[in-house]
Amino acid sequence: MQRKMKTDSQSFVLRTCVTTATAVFILTGCAAVNNLGLNLSDTFAPKVTFRQPAKSADAAALRSVIIMSDGNNVSQQLSLELESSLSKLRIDERPYYSSVKLGPRSDGQTNTAQLNALARANGAEAIIFVSGGSSDVKTSHSTEERSTCDAKSKQLFKSCPKEQTRVTKVSCTTTLGVAAARLQVYRVADAKSVFVDTIRGESKYYRCDDQTTPVADTRQIAYSAIMNVKGTIAQTLAPSYIQAPLDLMMADASIPSDQLKRFEAAYNFANSKRMDEACNRFDELYTDYKESSALSFNVAFCHEVRGDMLRANQGYKRASELFDAPNAQIDRRLSITEKSLRENPSVFMPQTAAAARPTPDTKGMATSGRRVALVVGNARYQRSALVNPVNDARLVGDRLKRIGFDVITLENIGSARFAAAVRDFSTRAKGADIAMFYYAGHAVQADGENYLMPIDNAKIRTLEDVRDGGSVPLASVIAQLDVAAPAVKLMVVDACRDNPLPAASRSLSGGGLAAVKQAPEGGLIAFATGPGHTAEDGTGKNSVFSKHFAQQLMVPNQTIEQLFKQVRTAVKSETKNRQEPTEISSLVGDVVLVPGK
Repeated sequence: MQRKMKTDSQSFVLRTCVTTATAVFILTGCAAVNNLGLNLSDTFAPKVTFRQPAKSADAAALRSVIIMSDGNNVSQQLSLELESSLSKLRIDERPYYSSVKLGPRSDGQTNTAQLNALARANGAEAIIFVSGGSSDVKTSHSTEERSTCDAKSKQLFKSCPKEQTRVTKVSCTTTLGVAAARLQVYRVADAKSVFVDTIRGESKYYRCDDQTTPVADTRQIAYSAIMNVKGTIAQTLAPSYIQAPLDLMMADASIPSDQLKRFEAAYNFANSKRMDEACNRFDELYTDYKESSALSFNVAFCHEVRGDMLRANQGYKRASELFDAPNAQIDRRLSITEKSLRENPSVFMPQTAAAARPTPDTKGMATSGRRVALVVGNARYQRSALVNPVNDARLVGDRLKRIGFDVITLENIGSARFAAAVRDFSTRAKGADIAMFYYAGHAVQADGENYLMPIDNAKIRTLEDVRDGGSVPLASVIAQLDVAAPAVKLMVVDACRDNPLPAASRSLSGGGLAAVKQAPEGGLIAFATGPGHTAEDGTGKNSVFSKHFAQQLMVPNQTIEQLFKQVRTAVKSETKNRQEPTEISSLVGDVVLVPGK
């Protein structure tokens, strides 16, 4: 049947076709694609639950909120629906918000002091304003042509004889409901609006006179548009879930034959929709077989399922490097995660459930409990690319995982994602027993302050650019960890391999990094070399410092101070005293990463 729809402004031709074709399938250990361009994994794969990150990372970090609206009826309705939705929200089978309350109506004249007093009285971290709500329903009319065949008998897939084709016109109506409201999220801690935008939603209903469907209910359509606004607001404030097809790779040649059963067991758990168990098994296997493109891909897919788009994107890039050829499956997932990151550079990184804090022993040794780490390796700079930082980050990240850290390893990140990653790390560090930040890449000093440099450094040519061009101040990382207040704060900086600024600015910035006078309370900061000196990138796969640091991480029953003494001795020996690592500490008691047996 052919349908023609004609409106006042334009014409559309809609055709419904049934085509028989011989499909050719190519199986390459990944998704099969036929000659019609259909992804068959989507057709046959089981649907699994994906966690979608919140659209605002800052808003998602706030767990006790007060919802306020102006006197507008739409705003008030949205506030009531939002309060009900957020109160019931559960992520990882636990309530996401500790407290959601409706506040008094606001006429927009409430000052900061009043907001802070209201928040303190209710124990809230933030106040959510919904204001300026609007709703409208519009209708438009069009006509459609219906083609029917008067032939008494007609062969399948044969067109109707022209002389027996009858065309009639029917009237059709499109009813469109639109709604909008202004959303503002006010964070009490720093008296700052962390999100402000106008959120819109719509609902559409299409009906022709020859259909038996009911006539449009304008009130229901208006309500649906408002509910769509509410849904978008909820997705802005907190994570959500969607159902999407499973998309994993089969084992490749990099997996030893004696380990194939482990891989297949993980794959079978995924096919049974038990993604937690599947991902745990893929993670364990990946620890020993990082050169497998299939394992890299599947671990990245697990990050995507968990809602960690940044780590998923990094993993897919790693899989692409290992595959060393165009691959439609990898490209598809890269496209999905890249789109998510473009829409939300400040991507929310999921927190793992906090482990119970251990009872301190008599020696004051922190040997267990929840450990989190952010590991960053920047090498592919637009100016002055480096060789080893990504290898160093992978090595250190792997060692930290082996000794019980929940590690996020990021490679070659730009300014927006670098700053967001540090913010999200400070959120993950809240309540942790040990939080470690490790950085390998370029860093420079400007006016006595140290800055860690993102890879998009082409426009960073002067000291002013260093301060204002997206570099991450080391002092900011320290400050954010201070606010997060984990029991132990560890920072390791393997930078200053050379100066990436143009020659005219190098003398102004000085050589190496500036001295840091004070470590954060309960913390230690370690540098690959002393103030004003440069570190060696190394002639092998890893830098001299990171190689020895990773080795010492696995040594049992030594304190952090003893660990870095061993690193310093090894680095000085290998570089013939050209490089001497340094650290400053305000640790109280002994901190042991690997307890003795």
